Amino acid sequence: MVVKVEVFTAEPPCAGCSKLLEIADLLKEKYGERVEVTKHIGPCEEFSKYRLAVVPAMVFNEGRIKIMGVCPSMQTIEASLKEMGV
Repeated sequence: MVVKVEVFTAEPPCAGCSKLLEIADLLKEKYGERVEVTKHIGPCEEFSKYRLAVVPAMVFNEGRIKIMGVCPSMQTIEASLKEMGV
């Protein structure tokens, strides 16, 4: 099963947003085809769709898990991926 991960950041990115973008790249490298990472930089329709309030934010599998307002640790992200079946 492929887990869809969406990353939301400000434009220009704040420090937390920049870190989350780096982590998104690491996820692609580490998990390969098991995760599909999409980066949303700046305003976008998906931000409202998921009812996000602040950036940085990360959404797993169409909103099943949402993390917002902080750049989560890799440990937190990996726990979320595990919960999604990766």
